[in-house]
Amino acid sequence: MSDSTAQSMAERRDRSHQDLRRKTIAHMLGKTTDLSDGPRRIDPAIYADPERAQAERRELFLKRPILAGFSLDVPNPGDKLLFDVLGPAILIVRNKEGVLNAFLNMCAHRAARLVTECDARTRMTCKFHGWTFDLDGKLIGQPGKEGFEGIEREQLGLIPVPVAEWHGMIFVRGTPGGDPIDVADWLGPMGDELAHLELGKARPIKSSVVHTGANWKYAFDTYGESYHFATLHPSTIGSLAFSNTMSYSPQGLHVRIGFPRADFIEYGSQPEETWPKSDYGGLYMLFPNVSINVNTLPGGGMFYGVSRVFPGETPQECVTLMATYRPAHATEDRPDQDWADIHDFVERVVTTEDYSVSAEGQRNLAWAPEGFRMVFGANEAVLQKQHAQMEAILASSNEG
Repeated sequence: MSDSTAQSMAERRDRSHQDLRRKTIAHMLGKTTDLSDGPRRIDPAIYADPERAQAERRELFLKRPILAGFSLDVPNPGDKLLFDVLGPAILIVRNKEGVLNAFLNMCAHRAARLVTECDARTRMTCKFHGWTFDLDGKLIGQPGKEGFEGIEREQLGLIPVPVAEWHGMIFVRGTPGGDPIDVADWLGPMGDELAHLELGKARPIKSSVVHTGANWKYAFDTYGESYHFATLHPSTIGSLAFSNTMSYSPQGLHVRIGFPRADFIEYGSQPEETWPKSDYGGLYMLFPNVSINVNTLPGGGMFYGVSRVFPGETPQECVTLMATYRPAHATEDRPDQDWADIHDFVERVVTTEDYSVSAEGQRNLAWAPEGFRMVFGANEAVLQKQHAQMEAILASSNEG
């Protein structure tokens, strides 16, 4: 990237952060928050019904682009990424030309799992019978090939699934075949906001896999509102950000949220041109299951905290892939441990505070009386938006 392009990205990022801070400070001063047009009743069956869970996995997770990772998760030829949480085991590899391929992680011989470790070798050999494939999925080694006469080797390659890399983001679709993934079209207006984050240069620092006894939506709902900050997070998040105050900007299926940082309030009485630069970019929620937290380390400096919440084996379970990345433009003189520490802090808050409530609520739903309905308030507008979109997609698939 040229110096002028890098400067342009930095300027766009700074403007975006300033716009968000301006909106959130206005809410802080006015003691207001963005609202929907009213509360909505929610049937708790959406968190527990097995048929609903199957439909969500099919329509939301297997037919649509899903964020699998960032470019520096697989930076070099031969690098691999195992992505199993969609249901089908998916293998993402970077070939010798630097292009990403994705396949079902199953040998074409007897469907055994082909790759079990993310090494950097350019050949992939099945441990069952030794069939070997290259990084483009072509069968290049077949012990006892005389036993398979009559089947052309070209017919025995790996099964590809759609994959696309765009501005450092890697998307896959879990169903083989179909049209190529058009990431720009999928992201819509959110794409411009994500581009200036320069996610392609973001370096992975630490990751975790979190299993929770709650429906994936119950867990993901905790990311989309600040109504609970003061009561659920009084000594953690609640001490860093205002409760029940947010600005949000719908971006097609996706949404960007600003939760006012407590330190912003001191700027409210000062001219905007005197405000210091902010590393806070808010929360980017990509439909249906991704949260990208663009936030500030203690003492300054930016981090990207990425949470992706997936359905579990039953409707009452979910799996969260959490990862923390160090942006290329972050403060250079700080050790990676600072990013690892913020990862541990966020994971601890999410698992011991947010997800503990989700799991308890999920258990209660099994005993809720007939006719009971949950409620999303007007101050939980993002949750209303997310759930309305899911309902529309599932209803459309039923009509089809």
